[in-house]
Amino acid sequence: MLAESHPSLLHDEHAAAGRLTQFVGASAQSVALASGVSSWLARRQLSRRILMLHGVGGPKLPVADFKRAMVWLAQNFRIVPLDAMVNDIATAKPVARDAELAITFDDGLRNQGRLAYPILQALGIPAAIFMCPGLIDNKQWQWNHEARARLNRLSPAQRNEWARAQQAPSAHIEALIAWLKQQPLQPRLHIEASLRDATPGFAPTADEHAAYDPMDWDEVAALDPRLITIGSHTVTHPILSTLDETGIQQELQASRLMLEARLARPVELFCYPNGSHDERVRRIATQVYRAAVTTEEGLVTEPVDIYAMPRIPVAAQLPLLAWRMHRPWA
Repeated sequence: MLAESHPSLLHDEHAAAGRLTQFVGASAQSVALASGVSSWLARRQLSRRILMLHGVGGPKLPVADFKRAMVWLAQNFRIVPLDAMVNDIATAKPVARDAELAITFDDGLRNQGRLAYPILQALGIPAAIFMCPGLIDNKQWQWNHEARARLNRLSPAQRNEWARAQQAPSAHIEALIAWLKQQPLQPRLHIEASLRDATPGFAPTADEHAAYDPMDWDEVAALDPRLITIGSHTVTHPILSTLDETGIQQELQASRLMLEARLARPVELFCYPNGSHDERVRRIATQVYRAAVTTEEGLVTEPVDIYAMPRIPVAAQLPLLAWRMHRPWA
């Protein structure tokens, strides 16, 4: 009764309940990891798995946590190249009981080459890295990374004013990024230009360079092809469902051709930027690539749609990552 008559107390109760739920969940996951229950539950499921990673070395995934995760995964799963997994699926090879797992990185970031790759090398872990050759050519960030960094330069009042001028539904940074991802290409480019005008003195910080810089071609060429499979992530990382068919075709075909010309190796695997795809995108992907992964959370279960393979998002906290091996949406 007291909480019902005092809304602030009710809010505090809900917040406390949420924190308690998170604590109990994290505690249970820690026990499951330490006892071996997490890996046992995963091995009981006859499913293939694909792990999804982006940047390494920042606050979301410190290098020490990444290394710890790779060591644990190598101890508990049979880690295979993604193209080998695709071959098994394409030839209808039965799912083995030894918990097959493929490791994938999106975006082709410099931190993946400088920080993650040496650890993969030392442990002998194969991985696929999906790259945008147009961004490598131009030494350019992904548009959403630049937009996020520039939005962070605006004060809350400036951001509110800018968002109102763009008729955006929210002035919160991540909400603005999500809104931008829904815009057709030309309106989005116009909005990006407006954001550049609003941040004329923008200069990336050292932390932003570390988080967002792409590899250069020398760094890509230095990746051992026996360990690293190069995949396509389009030329410039647009949201493909916002493009017309000509634009989709160009982004998918040109990306493969550019990567193969530069690296002199086949590029047959694709990753949809932001996981966004529709019937047109999928149809064109089937014409250009052997298989594609999404950002949808899940296990690769039979029957497999080889052009919409789900993945498991990485977590810096090993107990949570271990739990996700059988419950990817946790």
